[in-house]
Amino acid sequence: MTSDSPSLTERLATFWARTGYDDLPKDVVDGIKDHILDTLAVALVGTTTPEVSGVVDALSRFSAGDAGSLVWGTGTRLTPAHAALVNGTSAHARDFDDGGGPGHAGSTVLPAALAVAEKAGSTGRQVIAATVAGYDIGYRTLQAVGGFAAHTDRGWHSSGTMGSFAAAAAAAKCLDADKNAFADALGIAGSFTGGVWAFIDDGALTKRLHPGKAGETGVDAAVLATGGITGPRRIFEAKWGGLYAVIAGGTGHTDRALTGLGTDFNVASSYLKPYACCRGCHSAVDVMKDLVTNRGLTPENVRSIVITAGTTAVNMLSVYPIDTVFDAQFSLPYAVSLALCASALGLDDYDPPRLNDPRIAATFAKVSMRVDDAIEIEDGPRLDIELTNGETLVVEAGNPTYARGSAQNPMTHDEVVAKATLLLEPLGGDIASRLVAAVEALDDAPNLSELLSVLAAERVPTP
Repeated sequence: MTSDSPSLTERLATFWARTGYDDLPKDVVDGIKDHILDTLAVALVGTTTPEVSGVVDALSRFSAGDAGSLVWGTGTRLTPAHAALVNGTSAHARDFDDGGGPGHAGSTVLPAALAVAEKAGSTGRQVIAATVAGYDIGYRTLQAVGGFAAHTDRGWHSSGTMGSFAAAAAAAKCLDADKNAFADALGIAGSFTGGVWAFIDDGALTKRLHPGKAGETGVDAAVLATGGITGPRRIFEAKWGGLYAVIAGGTGHTDRALTGLGTDFNVASSYLKPYACCRGCHSAVDVMKDLVTNRGLTPENVRSIVITAGTTAVNMLSVYPIDTVFDAQFSLPYAVSLALCASALGLDDYDPPRLNDPRIAATFAKVSMRVDDAIEIEDGPRLDIELTNGETLVVEAGNPTYARGSAQNPMTHDEVVAKATLLLEPLGGDIASRLVAAVEALDDAPNLSELLSVLAAERVPTP
């Protein structure tokens, strides 16, 4: 049954179809450029991973050609949708990408935006506006189904589900879609969206694919919509088959999704990752690092650590045994052990895992997890730390989304540049400085040639 009132997707589409770069506050533009730099840096590192090579090899047999969109770091070209699939996988391949928006915002939004923008001849300012649109709509659609915690509690992986809306928004913006085509793009994306947490059971590579798959869905949705294909305008509200009914337990939060539309662009709602592990670990890492610095904690003066968390957090963050980078990134005990050993929790601490280090292994053996159903995922875990002198410390870690890298505890622009520079150092040459310069200059770029030239050449890590 239709309604005379505009649907959620129609409201979002109407606003974003008419909103451009000149309508964005300076702090929003500055913030999104940091997220663009961060996403592209982690993606270029991701292009060297076996899982991304496997995706490229699989797709190249069917869609490679000279006329497609760039697959970053390879020189290969695929259809725009397949390029978004690969590049989104690259950006998420080592789980060091940003979060917020629909879950992992940059790896869902930017690959879709650039794959379409390259073919559409977009300017840098158009890409910036499209990226903000994706972050904003991704965040708002996630609020519509109850927010991250509720959506995750049901087993949905929001980067895949709401990421499709975010990618469709970015792609539609790059295609200069009017409000009707924009709304159709969101409806088409919602019709084919998906992504579940079943990968946590056995470490399946679908976790790495979800942002890329969302990008692929979003690109296809925008292209089809601008070609005249309609999508369900009430993709959320439809009583039978709408997403409120299908994935949100029958309860929608349209008002929550529309709060602040046009004044809050939800870039600050996102976060950057200082640590190369699941965001659910970060608040506990922050407090452990603080205890190491300010209380002098070391592995030698700690007898045991018990981490108490809610059911969802324990399900997500207690992977064992730790054999792969995925296992390590979803082990809160491993992250806390690294922090207690004063490690930086960079990629080299996870790829490969460092449990062959006797000190880290001995520390890890002291850490355990237990469930408290009263603790919500956004409450964060509690750490009960018993010292060798008999003293006990009880520390509430707090909401992981408010950990370092969030608006509440931000990384500076210089810290974002430093992270990108360190990440790209093994790839050799001047790629880091060129990438930083290209992103800084996006506001005045008449096209994407400079940025794409940085992303185009194949990168082989130096020994």
